[in-house]
Amino acid sequence: MMMVAELRKYQRVSTNLEIMYHTVKEGVEGENPVPTHYFGTVTDLSKGGAGLLVDYPHNPDDKICLEGIAGYKKPMDGVIRWIREHSGNYRVGVQFIQG
Repeated sequence: MMMVAELRKYQRVSTNLEIMYHTVKEGVEGENPVPTHYFGTVTDLSKGGAGLLVDYPHNPDDKICLEGIAGYKKPMDGVIRWIREHSGNYRVGVQFIQG
């Protein structure tokens, strides 16, 4: 049996936290972008990122902003690094962007 090395920097903690998040799209020059809001569930969380279960099929490299994560006073900006179909929904891996 082949062992797979863990590539994460930070230990993840399992959770089941309902949150709201929105996409961060680049706007047309001179216009403010209008965020699109979604609901999702944070399934695991670390200092460097989170795993989410969502309804919408985002794309890798989509920028999102997570709101209402316990322990964080401000919304957390992140980038979707991977996405997989999961029981009619989608699991996504988000890497936090340190601002």
